[in-house]
Amino acid sequence: MSPNTWSLLDGRVERAKRSWPKIKSVLPVGERVRARVLAAMPFGVFVEIEAQPDALGLVEITTLPRGSELPAVGVYLDAVVVSHASHNWQVRLRPAEVEAGG
Repeated sequence: MSPNTWSLLDGRVERAKRSWPKIKSVLPVGERVRARVLAAMPFGVFVEIEAQPDALGLVEITTLPRGSELPAVGVYLDAVVVSHASHNWQVRLRPAEVEAGG
């Protein structure tokens, strides 16, 4: 990942840290969201959650359908909030089609 991507994510982590109580309240577990891929890592993709600019979302590779590739940077996903990782201020997401069983 490029240094510019790290810089982008670091800024988002700081914003998420400052806004964490609000983020958790407006993005409860089970909430469906639209998200845009910001960066791809070997373990998953970091996403920007629509209408929640301070939130940092993570879709882990283990939540993707078996054999699928990571979504490309810039791609939009429909996702479902599955948990809140308070230790690093991330909203953990699962693709909506996986949540629906399909």
